[in-house]
Amino acid sequence: MKNYHSIAIHADDDGSTILDHQLHEEDDCNPHPQDHLVPPFSSHQDEEHNSAANTTNSDRPSSLLVGTFNLIATILGGGVLTLPIAFQKCGIAVTTIFMLISAYMTYMSLIMLCYCSRRSGASSFGEVVRSAYGERAEVGVNLILFIYISFVVAAFMVLIRDIWTPLVGMFLGKTEEDEDGGVSGDRVLVGFMIFLLPFLFQRSLHALKWNCYIGFASIIILCTALVRGGFQRQFNLHHGELDDDTYKIEWFKIPSAQDALFAFPIIMLAFLCQFNVLSIQNTLQRPTRKRMSQIVGMSVGASLLLMYLFGLGGYMMYGSSIQGNVLLNISVDKSAYADESLYWVFFLGRVGCGTTLVLALPLSFLPGRDALLEIIDVWFHHSHHRSNSAETEHICWNALHRFNKNEAPQDAAIRTEHEIEEIETQPLDIEHESTTRKTTILIRDQPIQQDYVFRNSVLHYGSTILIVTYCFIGATRVAGVATIWSLVGSSLAFFIAFILPFASFIMIEKGVAEGSDRLDGWIKLAKVMLAVSIVGAVVCTWNRLSSPV
Repeated sequence: MKNYHSIAIHADDDGSTILDHQLHEEDDCNPHPQDHLVPPFSSHQDEEHNSAANTTNSDRPSSLLVGTFNLIATILGGGVLTLPIAFQKCGIAVTTIFMLISAYMTYMSLIMLCYCSRRSGASSFGEVVRSAYGERAEVGVNLILFIYISFVVAAFMVLIRDIWTPLVGMFLGKTEEDEDGGVSGDRVLVGFMIFLLPFLFQRSLHALKWNCYIGFASIIILCTALVRGGFQRQFNLHHGELDDDTYKIEWFKIPSAQDALFAFPIIMLAFLCQFNVLSIQNTLQRPTRKRMSQIVGMSVGASLLLMYLFGLGGYMMYGSSIQGNVLLNISVDKSAYADESLYWVFFLGRVGCGTTLVLALPLSFLPGRDALLEIIDVWFHHSHHRSNSAETEHICWNALHRFNKNEAPQDAAIRTEHEIEEIETQPLDIEHESTTRKTTILIRDQPIQQDYVFRNSVLHYGSTILIVTYCFIGATRVAGVATIWSLVGSSLAFFIAFILPFASFIMIEKGVAEGSDRLDGWIKLAKVMLAVSIVGAVVCTWNRLSSPV
């Protein structure tokens, strides 16, 4: 593989690692000095001290609470709306098991990604893969991540349009039966995208912390409505007060293989948040292993509880008549409800869910834009070491400087080689050195999101408008969100959520010297979960392709 600056490192007799590179003095205060955190932090810079001094670390502004809600808000996206049908397909008992398995695998995947980042100095999902498998792998995974998140953003747009169009029509007093056809869904979506532009132009998840708080509170409203309605129907059923003969709840059901393979990817996709966890770690105050484990544990646990209640409540409310998107079961017509109070509960729930999706869209949008900019960033860095592209890079680089009107004085002379060094590790297995893949350690002063390519105003605003435009066009050309989810497929979700994190962890952790803090038990666990993930991706994708559309 080609390195920016290749510096050999090796393990001495007592198993410690020697770097021929002077690391930052701040790392000496790290409770785990072997971790390569970007930016470095001091163990004495705790939150109590910052609060007492009424100051905030500009490099790491996020508290434990902000980091936790950032991750929760990433998880609680549009996928939660499809969870009730998973209960209908597999019954309550089996779906409960599926959700516990997905939550555990998600937790381990997130923790292992954080460990990979600490071992390698990587500050993004793509850089973790780069450390394990090389520069081309970084470009490839960012391309996959960019495509996947583009589909997700388009799906969010479809859901926002479908949820808010009837609500806006009610507010304006227009319905589909009117001569003009009622409110245009595409126009409603345009309005919301204009409203969201200031959020989409933000550069960090920390800046979207209020989106996370409001979105979390909003989704609880619909969850409360579903749970209340579901248990009310169960109460009426047991007291013989339910008139619907088609209503059926199956607690213990042995699902068919096709139903199980349909439901499990839905549940797994609902937990997908791996593309944001390293951004949270990069901005967390005192990002010790313990504090990151707390964020991941609390986020996955809280999301599991809320999504379980949401899915169970939706299933108990509508039974076997539940649709792929639970909002399709919720009528906006007041005459459809015998109890007017129940109508208002679900009306507020629909508004709450719509609010959640609107505010959650930027949380998925930012990592997609970062993936695109990382591809550009890697190309600029790589071109410094290829004579045949140096001239092209020089022209492009000068163009970025020329059109960047808000460029700081220190940026005028910056070159890409100033931003990163890459250190190639020495394989621990000397006998098989020629056949052993070498991992790398990235040395940075700041995370990749602080590279010039990311800070350049032309690229930042231009890429934002570009992504919004083509996702909007895609969202207005499809019939519904189910079309987008079928195009994404379960394979991409498995690949991003589990296969890449587990495979990268195995490769990077095996490079840690024995006798240090290498996690041999986790390596074995990662191999098992990697095998399960690969089998799950193949089987679920085959089931999806072989099923009728």
